[in-house]
Amino acid sequence: MRKLLFLFSMAAVAALSSCSSDEEGGPAADIPVGFSDVEIRLSGGGAGTRASIESDDNGLFEAEGLGIFALARGVMGVNAGAQPISWAGDAPGTKTYAVLLDNAEADATKDDVAQVTDIEFAGGPKFYPMGNWYRYGFYGYYPRTETIEMADSSCTAVLTITGKEDVIYGKAVNDDEDYAYSALYFRQTGNTDKVPAMQFGHKLMRITFSAVPGPDTEGGSTYTNATNMKVKSIRVLGVPTEGRLVLADLKSPQNEGTLTFDWEDTGAMENLELTEAGDLPLTPDNYYMEAPEGNPTEKTIGQGILLPVPEAGSGYKYKVEVTLEDKSGNVYECSYPQELTLGEDKQFEAGKSYNVKMTINGPKEITLQAKLTKWETVDGALGDLTF
Repeated sequence: MRKLLFLFSMAAVAALSSCSSDEEGGPAADIPVGFSDVEIRLSGGGAGTRASIESDDNGLFEAEGLGIFALARGVMGVNAGAQPISWAGDAPGTKTYAVLLDNAEADATKDDVAQVTDIEFAGGPKFYPMGNWYRYGFYGYYPRTETIEMADSSCTAVLTITGKEDVIYGKAVNDDEDYAYSALYFRQTGNTDKVPAMQFGHKLMRITFSAVPGPDTEGGSTYTNATNMKVKSIRVLGVPTEGRLVLADLKSPQNEGTLTFDWEDTGAMENLELTEAGDLPLTPDNYYMEAPEGNPTEKTIGQGILLPVPEAGSGYKYKVEVTLEDKSGNVYECSYPQELTLGEDKQFEAGKSYNVKMTINGPKEITLQAKLTKWETVDGALGDLTF
């Protein structure tokens, strides 16, 4: 399903017909240096709200804190004075507009009437420059960070994750049409109403948990032991938390959108705690096992944890630690954390949600089964886990 959002850019700066005082010294005095009257508009597909990002059936979503870049991808050769592309910054006294939008902050909100997701930038709309020196590509990501590594031909965001936020990325580039994207492009016949499309995708995987009481005896119909128990906490152990997301790479575009973590530095990894919706601490009293009239109830525990995808071939396995408590206040710590593994020859994937179903049999025994769910329809299953 195609999911649309409209990105209405940030505010025009100064007059449209001449350069302002801080824009003097541009590379070509006879070319107007300033912003045109052509507004930057973008559309895209994706999903989004805090924690795991979800979209509705129409692809609409909400998110606070997107970052958007507009970066020069090619010299158009329309006007004289264009400098070689460098995203690392302009030389003193010049204004090249090689970086048109520099990590612009934006919020996404649903418009249920128009059936679009509107993204409004802090400060209002933005416009393409007059000079028509470059054509641009657009790059967006979430959650926005100020830690950006900018080089002449690459742009990378350094993200710190906590298990409570998703990471999405999308871009809109067009190397097949002349002058795409620039003010000149949108002034051509047939291009006035075109909107560059950004397709956002998930860069993490999600683990969710559910629990169901087990019978007092195998094949039995009573659940006294299990219903004496509640889930006190769930932790995923050994999670790398600093990732590097390549937003744009002019020389190696195949790298764009890749999110990498260090899977060898175990000392820098952290244990992530499952939380409630809104990132609140888990409420154990909500997770007593129940079996009304002998019918065991499966309960979803917390909101799930967003995790980096282990690199294929690394052999890395996450471990899960579950703590239980009975009605007398006795706490049962997990002595042996269990590994989360898929079946043979299967790999975890970004954008997939894997549900771990726990069977609570009593104060000293927990068995787990797992089934695979996802943001997209896929087949597969996690292997059984036993605590």
